This record gives sequence, C-alpha cells and structure tokens, in this order.
Amino acid sequence: MSTRHPSARRRLVVVQILGALCVFGLVALAPPAQGTMLLIPIAGQSEGQMMALALSRGATVVQRGPLPASVIVYGTRQSLLAPLTRAGVLTLAGGAVGCRTGKGAIAA
Repeated sequence: MSTRHPSARRRLVVVQILGALCVFGLVALAPPAQGTMLLIPIAGQSEGQMMALALSRGATVVQRGPLPASVIVYGTRQSLLAPLTRAGVLTLAGGAVGCRTGKGAIAA
C-alpha cells in the first residue's frame, strides 16, 4: 500500500508531463544537422553582421525571417552553431518556427 498522499502523486505526474513537454519543445526547435535554420540576433548584432558571419561559415541565405532582423539560412549546424552562438545569435530549426517559403526571399 502506498504511503504517498494523492495530491503529492498528482503533482509528481504533472511535473513529469511538463518536463516531457519541455524536452519535446527543445528537440523541435533544435537546429538540424543540415537544413534551414532561423537566425535571430539577440545581443545587439545587426542583421548585416549576422548574415556576413553566416555566409562566411558556408550558409546560403534563403529569405528574411518572421521576426525583425531575423534571417532564414540553409547550412550545417556544425559550421554555424558555435560561431553564431558566440556572436549572440540564436539559431533555431527553420521549419519548426513557422518560417514561410516563397515570397520575401533575399537575393544572396
């Protein structure tokens, strides 16, 4: 027979469910090994500086992102993630954040 109070057990289940949802959210937003990624400057970096860094690391600009100063690029996580993170750029999976395709493309 369990000695736990029913409300304590309920809280434990809620915490486990919230933890699982957080993990799923992080996995969905993690940049792919190769593919489209959304770059968002968060440390005062200008869009031009961010794009120059991404291009120097082998990325191809696809289009403007859905947020101000954000850009969608195609590239590899291995070459982009560390340098962009050091430069204050948040790198997310492009498809997971509602990135549009087609109109709004930037000429590279």
